[in-house]
Amino acid sequence: MKKVFSLRLKVLLTFLCVVVFSIMVFFLMNILLTGKTVVRQSEKDMRAVHATLSEMVADSNTTRQDFIEYLSSLKSDMNVSFALQGDVDWGFTVFTDQTVSPQEKEFLVERLQTDLLNDTSEDENVRIIEKTEDYTLQRVTLNESVYLECFGYMTSYDGAEKKFILSMPLTFVQATTTSFRPYLFLFSLISILIGSAIILVVTNRITKPIVQLSDISKRMSQLDFSAYYEGNDRTEIGVLGNNMNEMSAQIQRTILQLQISNERLQKEIEEKNHVDDMRRDFISNVSHELKTPIALIQGYAEGLSDFIDDPEQMSYYCEVIRDEAEKMNRMVKKLTTLNQLEFGEEGLEEIPFDIMEMIRGLVDHSGKLREAHHAEVTVDGPESLKVLGDQFKIEEVLNNYYSNALNHLEDPYRIRFFTDDLGVKVRVSIFNTGLRIPEEDLDRIWIKFYKVDKARTRAYGGSGIGLSIVKAIMDAHGEECGVYNTEGGVVFWFELKSAAPVPVAAEQVPDRDTLDAMKLGLVDGEILSSVGGREETRRKR
Repeated sequence: MKKVFSLRLKVLLTFLCVVVFSIMVFFLMNILLTGKTVVRQSEKDMRAVHATLSEMVADSNTTRQDFIEYLSSLKSDMNVSFALQGDVDWGFTVFTDQTVSPQEKEFLVERLQTDLLNDTSEDENVRIIEKTEDYTLQRVTLNESVYLECFGYMTSYDGAEKKFILSMPLTFVQATTTSFRPYLFLFSLISILIGSAIILVVTNRITKPIVQLSDISKRMSQLDFSAYYEGNDRTEIGVLGNNMNEMSAQIQRTILQLQISNERLQKEIEEKNHVDDMRRDFISNVSHELKTPIALIQGYAEGLSDFIDDPEQMSYYCEVIRDEAEKMNRMVKKLTTLNQLEFGEEGLEEIPFDIMEMIRGLVDHSGKLREAHHAEVTVDGPESLKVLGDQFKIEEVLNNYYSNALNHLEDPYRIRFFTDDLGVKVRVSIFNTGLRIPEEDLDRIWIKFYKVDKARTRAYGGSGIGLSIVKAIMDAHGEECGVYNTEGGVVFWFELKSAAPVPVAAEQVPDRDTLDAMKLGLVDGEILSSVGGREETRRKR
């Protein structure tokens, strides 16, 4: 992975380098060019002074006082000294008496004589800048001092030619320029520091939203869309940030829609797989359940031809065929009923009815079954107990529970119906003595065609559909049903709404474990008082 450099640092260093470079160039140009520039300006000023003095000398109205005032201003402003030829040859009048010393007067006269009388073109200390008919402009180095001189002839108002010399020391100008350099260096340093501070602030302001956008884009690449650009910049950066916010929100909405669609698709796939599994299991189970009776019917039907002359054998064979056909008919009816319940094709007609009356009627009409199974059946509960439900379907639930209890009944062959009034609900339970259901099978017995003991179920002609019908009926009512093992047997139960609910305080309603224990009346081996006509005991769970 390439190393990432900070944009803020890059911009800061770039701006800082530009500032430092600019100041250094300015500083170097000042060192190299300032002196030359000042000298050129001095030469230009000297020409202007010469032109002004020439006009004053040629003007008859110019007085000596005018000369003195003008030359005094030259001395004070430009440090220029002036000498002009007097009345006699080589006699000179210096019009700066008020501002120059005697030594300077002597220096000016000497320089004028030297310049006019000697050829200085070959002198290495003299550099002629300009030479015309009226004047010569040159730079002279004397004793390590540099002077700018302008000398020649001026024509006065009366036509006489007068010698003159203008002298300006350049050493002072160069010294001033040199002495200013430390201040220029200090100014440059201060400018760099101030410029750096300003650049730092501006750079931070420019790069801060960019860094924020970079962080947002990184989080977006990791599918984290919770970060949003919060800047109020109106430049292209602000437009980019707002566009990223809109893109992030749109991607987030799209991903959410994809997740919802994926979950829906996954659910549909699972449901389809479940339906396919149920269809395969159904076909397999139905085929298995029908295979035996069909084989028996086929075998006994073929055997009838062998006993056509034996009425007793024919009657036996026909009875077997009728029994197997009846089993097939019952199974088909149960499958039809279960299919209608599962797909909601059978509506519920919930009306109040007496569940105790239904239980007692079921027991009273099962005399031959009780005798065949040697069953001792008891019904514990109040004389009357009204509930809400579909009377015919609840009767089918009781029939399935009752027939299941009879078919799995073992010594001492006891079956017991009992009820629990839970206030807004009524729980109906049926207990039978017999083998306990394995714990791993307690949740499976409600599945179609599931059989815990297949040999025993086959013996009494069970198909494994009855409890599935019970579950479908209770689901259609929106109520619960279940089973649990207890000491000496098994208890099946279901719940219905009470037709005359009695408010019960929460602390008076026992929890599920205690309620299950109380169904058989055993808790800690202590005999409790008779409740609703039945004697209850408790046992430790």
